Amino acid sequence: MPNRPLIIAHRGNSLLAPEQTMAAYRAAAELGADMIEADVRRSRDGVLLLMHDETLDRTTTGAGPVADFTWAELSELDAGGWFGQDYAGERVPCLDELLDFAEEADISLCLEAKGATPREQRFVASAVAQELARRGRLDRDVVASFDHEALAEAARATPGLRLAPDRLPERGPSRAETLIAQARRIGAEIIQHHHADLAPAAVKATQEAGIAIWAWPATSEESIERVHVMSVAGLMGDDVAAMVRVVDRSLT
Repeated sequence: MPNRPLIIAHRGNSLLAPEQTMAAYRAAAELGADMIEADVRRSRDGVLLLMHDETLDRTTTGAGPVADFTWAELSELDAGGWFGQDYAGERVPCLDELLDFAEEADISLCLEAKGATPREQRFVASAVAQELARRGRLDRDVVASFDHEALAEAARATPGLRLAPDRLPERGPSRAETLIAQARRIGAEIIQHHHADLAPAAVKATQEAGIAIWAWPATSEESIERVHVMSVAGLMGDDVAAMVRVVDRSLT
């Protein structure tokens, strides 16, 4: 639809379900998200899994760095009980589970490569890209990271990969010239930007230059409305229902 941004569920519908679990991803799809954003890390034995933090402590019953554990160990952890008893027993998903679900639900993915070191982020970004190519999803999904070199390396190894870098630095005001330069340097047609630091002039000039801006993580209706009226190409937040309401109101 004209002027309708992508609605992107940040870590799934993480306002109402434990982030980075299949429950949050399912809720996002049910509520009308166009895309799910998820963070990808690697277990000690090389399995790609979904978790934002470098350590297990905040969102699971485990403790310590994610990368110190095998997938068998990680898959036994409770990743939902911290959020609420209704979600006790939710597990840490692997990337394959999310990709299978995306096919079933007909939904796109924004997969952010994470790792404790630049070398690890490069490995994860390239591994995710290869999996998207293997599944024939290069024209639908994107790979994201604050490590632009990791994205550039993944794109060189996997032609056709779509990139959605996070702008650098993460916070603070920005200029369109800088956003355009950062995206173009690695061949990206999207750049992600914290919603609170966006200005209408920068959005307009950047998007007129062919670089789509995705604003994250606008979650309150007030913050969603603020960036939606700037005509950003993507709205990313924790509350899918709120994003749908704001967008639908603007189209009536």
